[in-house]
Amino acid sequence: MSSSLQDVSLAKWQWQDPLTRFFLITIIFIWGYVLELCGEHPDYNPELQYLMSFGSFIVALIVGILAQATLAHMFAYIQGYFLLRRHGIPLEAIMSGEQTPLRVLSACLVIFKQNDVSTKGYKKRRYTKYFQIALYASTLFVYVASVGAGAYASSKLGTPYVYITTPIKWAQTPTVGKQDSLNNAFISRNFIGALNMIQFNSLAKWVDKTRGDKREIAFLPVTFTTLKDALVNANLGDTNGIKWRVEMELDNINMQYLAAQCNADPNPPCDSNITGTFVGRYVSKENKTISWELCNLPSPFEGSVRLDCPVTLKQGLFPRVISELPGNSPRDEHLAEILLRKDELTDLGELLDELLETMEKVFQRPSEWTDLISINVIEQLVAGWGCRAGNFTCAQVKGASTTVRYVGALLEAASNMYPVDYLINVDELIGNSTSTGTLTATHKVCKGGRDPMISVGLMISVPLLMIIVELLPLLFGNKVWWLASDIGFKHIALLRSTRPCGTKCKNDLIDLPKCTTRPDEIPCQTIVRFSENDDHFGLSSDL
Repeated sequence: MSSSLQDVSLAKWQWQDPLTRFFLITIIFIWGYVLELCGEHPDYNPELQYLMSFGSFIVALIVGILAQATLAHMFAYIQGYFLLRRHGIPLEAIMSGEQTPLRVLSACLVIFKQNDVSTKGYKKRRYTKYFQIALYASTLFVYVASVGAGAYASSKLGTPYVYITTPIKWAQTPTVGKQDSLNNAFISRNFIGALNMIQFNSLAKWVDKTRGDKREIAFLPVTFTTLKDALVNANLGDTNGIKWRVEMELDNINMQYLAAQCNADPNPPCDSNITGTFVGRYVSKENKTISWELCNLPSPFEGSVRLDCPVTLKQGLFPRVISELPGNSPRDEHLAEILLRKDELTDLGELLDELLETMEKVFQRPSEWTDLISINVIEQLVAGWGCRAGNFTCAQVKGASTTVRYVGALLEAASNMYPVDYLINVDELIGNSTSTGTLTATHKVCKGGRDPMISVGLMISVPLLMIIVELLPLLFGNKVWWLASDIGFKHIALLRSTRPCGTKCKNDLIDLPKCTTRPDEIPCQTIVRFSENDDHFGLSSDL
């Protein structure tokens, strides 16, 4: 080799490539800062939405490029290091160009398959072989770590930007001991305006839940929370309402399931003296059924029918339920879980018995005392009947949907009236509760998760570390490592010659090249001689 390696000139790629990747890392860093700024402002327009989506796509591409560059440059240093040792590496394992995990793995297999039994210094050669395989495998490990960290961070950046998260407390209405509230759920129309409003709102919610003749409903019972105070303290609204996407998460909360099925009787004992359509309500606590007797249905649905509808009411404890404001209904996936697990839920027999017992008494009142919920449910049943005479399947579906709507509205009205009927201070009820949850406000367009800059830091950590490692030879003037990275990367500078300038260099890749030149390097400047020993190619002497 030459008298001094300090004379080896520096190839451009040794500083250009790190700077290029540093530029890509800077783009990712700026993108995280943009997400941070964007997420703090809920106002947006469609153009911003398109821009943020495009930016996420570009960042995903950059992450892939950095991961591949990390593998290629780490492999370049390790391969160059082995070439600069006397033992060297097998000629078939020497690679140039951009490396892929498969090519690195194939190099490991080539080294492993080398037969060293007949070689002098067998134990040392075997130790060196496994040392080489371990370092090559480490490049794959770093690559997997880089890709894994980048993918994890990218997934976090793809989630909605979390503006604020604050704890809340909550308490549910009990499922027993609501007799007074159940009585008030049947209070007559126009008796007390405030109670009638509770009845109306409860029925309106259940009309929406049973829309489309649904007769099997999963729902969140009435729950009192500190949500209102949390919204005010977090300053999430203005005169135009809440602009953020606000979600309420409740932990370990009871969810309920309500369903009904009906049997149809085409010949009910209707009073022949009654003119016009008549709907009678009947209840049986023993059979847990609510019955509807429809007499003299209007044309074209002429005829009469009686529907006996058994009611099922259950509840179950669920670890996590999320509702998105301004609505208060849990997400579809949480409601679907209740329907899937309905056979595992606990029967609310005592609550249903209390309701049916109250009905037995209420149904004996004079018709002028009929409550708002019952009047409207009966009117809706007749107005939306739509079942031809003799079509019992249609009648059974209508009856079951009406029964679920009726029972659900009554139970919700009773739950809302519970604190008033039993003189309970709702604030104290919630304050003494040990049940907790979370209020989370997220941006509607900007992504980034809870903290975009942390995700960005994780994403760029491995590539940035590799850049520092690559630039160390430049900082300390270590030309040996410059050469190591050079011969291990795109240009196999295995031999350098001190022949007079102008001497023709043989570049036939089939035969071992006598000399090579890196980009922008003055040819024929310094020699670095390698030798072949048992098909292993490396320096002729240790450095």
